[in-house]
Amino acid sequence: MTTIRTTNFFPALGAGATPLDIATAPENPLRLLESWVDHVMAIEAVEPMFVTLATASASGVVSSRTVQLLAIEEDTTLFTTNFGSRKGVEMLETGRVAVSLYWRETAQSVNFTGSVEDDRGVQASRVASFHGRDLPDEAAHLAKFQALVESGEPIARPDYWKWFRVRVDAVTFWEGHPESMNRRIHYALKDGAWSKGMVQA
Repeated sequence: MTTIRTTNFFPALGAGATPLDIATAPENPLRLLESWVDHVMAIEAVEPMFVTLATASASGVVSSRTVQLLAIEEDTTLFTTNFGSRKGVEMLETGRVAVSLYWRETAQSVNFTGSVEDDRGVQASRVASFHGRDLPDEAAHLAKFQALVESGEPIARPDYWKWFRVRVDAVTFWEGHPESMNRRIHYALKDGAWSKGMVQA
């Protein structure tokens, strides 16, 4: 039997991170996520955009793995994966995911859930555009892209590749404090509006 040794050490907010404050927290949690990501990128945290992505099968069997978060948009986050993989199949089956980020340099974590949609715009741009090639007719190039987006037909190249957006509907921000008196702010989306509040850690 393997014995796991634990200590009384609790992570504490550090590396110049701004403490959570419900009074100044933005109305949209993705703006707060952006500010945290900007900070960990600025301090060169180790692998700051690798996240744990959890999915479940239609029968309720849960799985998780590490993926790279590629973008934070107005109300979604963006990543890419092989949609024939287990996670791709499960996302298409249930339409739901949970995502967790943790940065030990700052003792901060973010957990969010949301619905998943595939991104035709990014897929179409990758088919219509090849980076670095000459662009003799920009109007024709944009027309090809727009036609792909609006066609409603499967975008077949590459046939295993999809970009996915997570349309976020709940987010919890966590920061570590000594003696496990940690601080959390939870956001929830209902009827198109975000609510937020402090919760016990």
